[in-house]
Parts: sequence; structure tokens; C-alpha cells
Amino acid sequence: MYSFVKKYLGVFVAVLTVILFVGCGEKSKKESVSALDPVKEQAGNSIVLLNVDGKQAISEDDFNKHLAQMLQANPYFRGASAESLPKELKRKFFDELVKQELIIAWANKNNVDADTEFQKNYEELKKLVRRSLLVQAYEKKLFEGVDVTDAEIKNHFDKNKDKFVKDQGGILVEGVEFANDADALLFLNKVSVKESDFKKMAKLSFEKSYKSFNRVAEKQSAEYSVSIPKEIKEKVLALTKYPSIIKVAVNGKVWVIHAFDKKDTVYFDLNEIKDQLKEMLKMNKFRDILNENVDKLRKEFTLDINEDYFKEAVSQMPGAGATSEEQEIGQVVEEEIPAEKPAAA
Repeated sequence: MYSFVKKYLGVFVAVLTVILFVGCGEKSKKESVSALDPVKEQAGNSIVLLNVDGKQAISEDDFNKHLAQMLQANPYFRGASAESLPKELKRKFFDELVKQELIIAWANKNNVDADTEFQKNYEELKKLVRRSLLVQAYEKKLFEGVDVTDAEIKNHFDKNKDKFVKDQGGILVEGVEFANDADALLFLNKVSVKESDFKKMAKLSFEKSYKSFNRVAEKQSAEYSVSIPKEIKEKVLALTKYPSIIKVAVNGKVWVIHAFDKKDTVYFDLNEIKDQLKEMLKMNKFRDILNENVDKLRKEFTLDINEDYFKEAVSQMPGAGATSEEQEIGQVVEEEIPAEKPAAA
């Protein structure tokens, strides 16, 4: 986990800056942070991490809550925990919180919360937060009642074993493109004498037309995303002996292909991904249960929907009925508003 977090250090800091400190300037040169004694200075049972003008601003509990929220909201750190982060990242996050506290201190000193626009925005946000918490409370109650058995997990795994690929395996493929069959045959005869020197000989004489296709397999993963002509892929996968050097015609050109180092696909064992499968199946069940309960609510409450509003909106678009573009927009909207996992208790 440490290496994963370190890999995204730049992203982490950038996200913090955007979310926590949009539009703010540099630190004041008068900033002074006191070193606190974590043993002597505490707020209840929580260690005080920051005082501003002698008043507690951030406790250890506050810091951990902010950090947990950031990790949950940021897709780059999905699945990471506060405990797994190294101290250097925690300190960078804390520095952003300090900037916030300085701004809050200034705002309190200058009675910003008495401003009319502030009050208006604050009331609007309270409505939005209340709405969100009410929905979360309902979903949380349903989510906690969802149970996934070991039998269900095993059944799903057994039916989808071929999808749980740890290493796609496949065959390493490289080649040189030639304008005609005669030149390709000449190189093929030359390189076939010493197959292991294919790359060296190819790059020495035909560097511009040499290409590595990485590993080729029946089911190509994103890790090996280099595109390969289907003619080459089909010929390589049809081979029964590796290494092999063959000619393949592609769109009027001729490739001399080197296929070697075949590796079998490696799949995950159930125990390696059991927890992830359980979480996924629980979310799938939760969505179904949520939809069932919403259908019941439709019967409990009377809905009066202004369908004309949406018909008018569609009629103003070019063309009659839903065009392919409109259908695509609808699909995108559906995809971008998935059912969210209820907040943890």
C-alpha cells in the first residue's frame, strides 16, 4: 500500500490543493506554529495538533476525520486507509488544513458569517446537507441488512473464473514491416539462422519499421494495450510451436514476425479476492433491495410529476423523437449517477 500511495503523491497534493484551498494565496509571513506536547496538551482523549491564538483548532480526531473523508472522496486512493499513509503524506495534508484554519480565523475575526451572501449560501448548503443525510440514513439502514453468504461468493467465483485474471500470460510478439514479399523473405531467411538475435538484427537494419507488440493473448488486458493487426494476432495465436518466425501479410505490406516466450494465463484463487467479491456482491444486492424499496415507497406516497416539462425539453431539440445523440446523453447521465455506497456506521 505504501508504494501505491507514494506513486500518487503528486496527485494527492494536487487534489488537496483544489479541494481544501481553492483560490487562496500564499501563507502569511507572520505565520507561527507552536510545537505542542502531545502528552500534556490534549482535548479530552484526543491529542491537540494545532492551536490558533491559544485556542484549539485541530485535534487528532479532527485530523483523522478530515483524512478519512479525503480518502473516501478521492478515486485515486479508493480502498486506502489513513493508517496506511506514510507520515510525509499526512503532513502535507495537515499543512493544507492549517491553511484552512488560518482563513477561518481571519473570517471569524472579520465577522464574515454575518454577511448576507454568506448567510444565503449557508442556508442553501444546510438544505443540501440535510437532504443528503436523510438519503444516507435510509440507504445505510438497508445496506446493513444485506448479507452475502460464502456459498454465494463461491458460486459467483465458479461461474466467472475466467474473468479473474492475475496475469494474462500470452506470447511476446515483435516484428518488422516490409513493402514487399521479396525483402521480407530475405530477412526471414537471414534471421531464422539465429532466432534469439531477431531484435538486434531487426533494429540494426530496420529500426524505423521495427515494432514490439508486447504480449498477445486471446483476451487482451489494458496492461498490454499496444494495438496489433488482427492478421498478426490470429497467426501468432494459431502457432503450435514457440519461438517461431513467420511472414504475415497486412494491408498490402508484409511483416516478419517473431513470436516467443509463451506464458499461460494465471488466475486468482478464491481466497485471494474473496473480500472484494463479497463487497461487490453486497453492493449488487443493495442496489436491487434499494430499487425494490423505492418501488414500495411509490405506492406509499402520491407522486405528481410534471411530465410536460420534460416533453417540452425534448421537443426543443433538433429532430423528432430521441436522436442517437440524445440517447447517448441519457446513457452518460445514467452512468455518471450510480448508486453510492452508504456511509459506514
